Amino acid sequence: MTGSDVAAVVHTTFPLIEACHGRPHDHVPAWMMRQAGRFLPEYREVRKDHSFLEMCFTPELAAEVTLQPMRRFDMDAAIIFSDILVFLPAMGLKVDFPAGGPQISNPIGSSVDVARLLPVDPEKAIPTVYEAIRMCVDKLGGEKPLIGFCGAPFTLACYAIEGRGSKTWSDAKAFLYHEPEAGAELLKKLADASIAHLKAQVAAGASAVQIFDSWAGVLGYEDFNLYCKPYLTRIVNALKPSGVPVILFARGVNPLWLKGIGADMYSFDWQTDLRAAYDAVRPAGVQGNLDPALLLGPTSKAVDAARKLVDSMSGIDRYVFNLGHGVMPKTPPDTVKAVIDAVRSNS
Repeated sequence: MTGSDVAAVVHTTFPLIEACHGRPHDHVPAWMMRQAGRFLPEYREVRKDHSFLEMCFTPELAAEVTLQPMRRFDMDAAIIFSDILVFLPAMGLKVDFPAGGPQISNPIGSSVDVARLLPVDPEKAIPTVYEAIRMCVDKLGGEKPLIGFCGAPFTLACYAIEGRGSKTWSDAKAFLYHEPEAGAELLKKLADASIAHLKAQVAAGASAVQIFDSWAGVLGYEDFNLYCKPYLTRIVNALKPSGVPVILFARGVNPLWLKGIGADMYSFDWQTDLRAAYDAVRPAGVQGNLDPALLLGPTSKAVDAARKLVDSMSGIDRYVFNLGHGVMPKTPPDTVKAVIDAVRSNS
């Protein structure tokens, strides 16, 4: 099966998948963004001998790290260990991951740079990513689903233009303002690459996919409608024939702006009233949105907050418990376990 074969066979008895589709299931599904990562001592043990990119592109290592939280916690899904920038080198961008975060040494600075970007055949460019997915699905043995993911076009464009992280992404926004045609072409190319990447993940066995638009919150309403919404909708529509649910995490965005994109579920940060967000996006579902910083405090406080959150979503079938962003590096694993156990007992 190839990445173009989006009509993949999807397991439909996992609570998370049922929740995404709005079908009956027996408990509130729960997983955490960045659940495979630096807060786990077993991850650090693997990481000390390998670079981040080596871990992403070595199937055995990526699969091992993906499955570590599944062994330790009662999560309802695994999410493949990878990065949103993995296919950018195949497009012609030079990506590295030094200690300070991702860097691109030849960022986009002109329409000529955009024109030079190559189309992506992901299964030729990054086959090891999909081999890691197949390994994980095999080892999960039909007991839990695997989530694939990609970065949203605007968020990818931010890195591609600025070449490194930013708080304001002002250079990326300025490029889009000054070069509207090149900006639209860049976003389209990134959307098409994201579609190909997600389809390949589904073909490899992913039962759901999540789109991370981590920096959409730096945009105003009009700019969101111009630089995010059309391309997010393009991706969602391309995945619909697969039957695989699509979750969208557009961090910091007003829930009302998301109407019409067509995702099966929307994930929100902790600054959003999740019940109100559900009213804004229904009949789609919602995911989230415990403040990850709560996991750094007393375990009892995190557990109480998780129980209150689950109670507040009582009666909503299309709900998945998660954090409002990723697990922080200094989070105690025992607190994560206590929170997941509390969510399970409250369901």
